Amino acid sequence: MYREIIEKYRHEGPQIPLSRRPLVGSVIKRIRVDKGIRQIDFAKKVGINEATLKSIENDHQQATTVDNLERMASELGTTADELILLGRERDPANFFPLKRQTPQEIAGIRKRKRSPLEWHESVRLRFKNFDITPISPPLTATRDFFICRINLPPKRSVDNLSLGMHFPVVGFVSSGFNIKITYGNRSHAVTTNQGFALDGFYRHSFTNEDDDAAAVVYLMTKISDKTTSSPGPEAKSEATINVAKGIEALRKERSDRPGITLSVKHLADLTDNLDHEQIAKMMRLKKGSSVVYWEKIEDLLGGARVSMDDFLGWAHHQPQKPFELATAKTRALIDYSTYYGVSIYSCVPPAKSDLFCGELRIEGQGSLSKKSWERKDAAMIALYLEDGELEITVGKSRSALPLGKGESIYFDGSLGYIIRNPGKTTTKAFMASFPAIQF
Repeated sequence: MYREIIEKYRHEGPQIPLSRRPLVGSVIKRIRVDKGIRQIDFAKKVGINEATLKSIENDHQQATTVDNLERMASELGTTADELILLGRERDPANFFPLKRQTPQEIAGIRKRKRSPLEWHESVRLRFKNFDITPISPPLTATRDFFICRINLPPKRSVDNLSLGMHFPVVGFVSSGFNIKITYGNRSHAVTTNQGFALDGFYRHSFTNEDDDAAAVVYLMTKISDKTTSSPGPEAKSEATINVAKGIEALRKERSDRPGITLSVKHLADLTDNLDHEQIAKMMRLKKGSSVVYWEKIEDLLGGARVSMDDFLGWAHHQPQKPFELATAKTRALIDYSTYYGVSIYSCVPPAKSDLFCGELRIEGQGSLSKKSWERKDAAMIALYLEDGELEITVGKSRSALPLGKGESIYFDGSLGYIIRNPGKTTTKAFMASFPAIQF
């Protein structure tokens, strides 16, 4: 179903390149025009023909030599590094606003004196039982994530979901009081203001069991074009504790190499008192017929930083990633209210996933504008405005972009950004990022 959603989005949604490259040519053109240099004169100064320069400035020519780039930068009074960084800002994959109406012009600033306000009209994808409003672009590159807002009418469901690969699916019920999530042959009741996380490889579904009220669910994951695995089977739980099966799953969980399990020797090195022979012996235990020394299991889990609940789930052959349901006690809070009037409340326990989703609140006239915030881990960030108004400035050369209720933006956090609430009432937004914010 995820593949069906992304394909429908690509068909009905905005046209956007499916790969990234800095649009250096348009930056060169903007600076050249601002300096009043004619194209023919500039081409002569840097030693290239005018047709080549025109192709570069229109971003039709996807490659140029370093020498040419450095000569052009020198003539423009800047550096090649700066041209590349400004070109990254103009890449539509790194700055993707979805708006309901055309942004207002900013008085006193001519269009050619700033980068254009790139934006796309918001899209609502309609399926038989539900509607989806995407927040991110239809990209499936390694660094990107997919996030959407699902409107689920009463007595309707989203069925047969599977990524075809092991990767977390995290979500948050923004409204709705009787949501059932089916996962691993078990059903879980979820209500408003609760988040959840599961392994997207295994089939899962969402059902709104309410009689008259629609539900809104935010859903966040990664979708890859390289996925070749078949959808995950329904996980069947075993009644008997299978210690060997639990250790096998633990080795997969602790490995940092996809498809390769952690070696027994390396696993033993993580523990206080166990050696690889003792662990290998535990892996040969027959189901229910051998004595288990639980102090050894505790030593093993402590070294691997795995909870007993997770281990027992694996030992019962439940899904690799158990279903996680967030409560008020497990949701973390970043509180900048004293200095900036801003707080971020996580939807799921932050340690459970590489994905982050949370609620962002900015008090009236509050902002993160004291500095340009920048994610050093090159994270992609998404914001969906639920209530109020917002102004966000991304990068060095853009003017502030206004966002209203029901509008969103997806951008590269490494470009630097300033977020401001220009209104008097509190702004409420849903925020997501990959990699996750570190609490």
